[in-house]
Amino acid sequence: MKELNLNKALSKALDLHRNGSLDKADEIYLEILKNNPNDFDSNHLHGVVLAQKKDYQASINYYEKAYKINKSNCELLNNYGISLKNLKEYDKSINILNSAIRSDEKFIKSYINLGNCYAVQKKYDEALEIFNQGRKIDPSENRFIRNIIDIYIERFSKYKNKDDLKYCIENLNKIHINETFDQKTIGKYALSYLWNNDLDKSYDLFKIAEKKSQTTPSLETLNKMEDKSVLSYLVKHEYEQICHIDSDIDGIRNMKITQEFFDSLQEVKSKNHTDYTQDDLGFISSLHTIKYNKPPKTKTPLINPNLDFESIQNQYITSEPSICIVDNLLSDTLHKDLNIFFRCANIFKRPYPRGYIGTFLGTGMANNTILQFSLDLKQQLPAIFEGYNLCQAWAFKYDSKENGINIHADDAKVNVNLWLTQNDANLDKDSGGLIIWKKKPNEFANFDEYNSALHSEKMLRDVSGSDFIRVPYRANRAVIFDSKLYHATDAINFDTKYINRRLNVTFLYS
Repeated sequence: MKELNLNKALSKALDLHRNGSLDKADEIYLEILKNNPNDFDSNHLHGVVLAQKKDYQASINYYEKAYKINKSNCELLNNYGISLKNLKEYDKSINILNSAIRSDEKFIKSYINLGNCYAVQKKYDEALEIFNQGRKIDPSENRFIRNIIDIYIERFSKYKNKDDLKYCIENLNKIHINETFDQKTIGKYALSYLWNNDLDKSYDLFKIAEKKSQTTPSLETLNKMEDKSVLSYLVKHEYEQICHIDSDIDGIRNMKITQEFFDSLQEVKSKNHTDYTQDDLGFISSLHTIKYNKPPKTKTPLINPNLDFESIQNQYITSEPSICIVDNLLSDTLHKDLNIFFRCANIFKRPYPRGYIGTFLGTGMANNTILQFSLDLKQQLPAIFEGYNLCQAWAFKYDSKENGINIHADDAKVNVNLWLTQNDANLDKDSGGLIIWKKKPNEFANFDEYNSALHSEKMLRDVSGSDFIRVPYRANRAVIFDSKLYHATDAINFDTKYINRRLNVTFLYS
């Protein structure tokens, strides 16, 4: 292939590549390689396409060919190093990335990728050294400070060294966290401030995460859903909640709902999910926007001061496995306020196949009262929570005609499962609570294996023959237990009125 034609073909391929047309770009790279097997750019860029498709081993073959042609191209060296890292060939990756730095000490990507290679191996000191080197070269590159913060968070979570939290906060205070950050990162930073007892800063960041969470799903996403019955759970809850607020039982005055919106919601609610039109799906997408979320402002104490905290801790510590039941955990005022908050806050936007619908810290649930409660638990029950910090929290409401949450385990140390709905809503006083098996997943099992509905049958086989505890439902009852134990919602037989939906709040500590 003549040089002029080669350059033209490469230019076209690069345009396609940049625009996301990987296969079309790759066709050109491969065509060039047929005629010019030693072309540096085509070997390099075909390797990049393979790596983007996560075929790292195949990408290495082409990176090596390009490397023999040019050992000092920093883009090649970085891409080569990334594939080696993804194949867990860490020593080779480090050597290649160090050679990239030697080739051009100001090529920022080399420091980011080398630091990440150390970080993934939990070589925190080496990673911090590299990130700080890169930060000196380009102080405006936010990836350095964000990676440094991530290491301090990870190290504090693992070792609970207060200096790591201190350095984490010092670095967090240097950056402006806004909606350009991804939601997971914002939530992680919000928790870091909570661990440092800075409720106001934590709450501010959770509010940014909440705003970011309201991105409405596209029609394409909703059309691709195999089981659209899940959407009907969202519609049903939204309709019941708005009707409840409109009834004025809880005295909510500023819910901004037009008659047109309510009529559309009522119409969609009357349909079977199999009959949803494109307009219906567009309307359902719009439901993901929060319309009301006024937080409770409960005065302290948030936890019932009459509890025997020493007895609760002894029960948890001496039981095998670690489980204790605490009745009347919340103060009467907080119990009442949380019921009103979760009934009326328009934050339940995550429907699940078994009829329940949820909200999380970063999707509208976080407020100063709930965050303070999570800290008060640690303070009142130090023997249970010492060394652990809140790592996630959520609330679920259940459709009384459905089954609730299936068997699973959670990746945390301590689980606090708290029930709020009044007792007279439960039509079966011996049920409606929680089943906890005295068994954990295999220590080598990954998260999906013990927390995905796809593996429910396997989990049920795992607990077959194992002892279990059935904890009946009671309002303001908390079950505190080792979060890695298999557990599931017990059979639900609640009254079908909206105000009587089963409602539980879960706090995970790790």
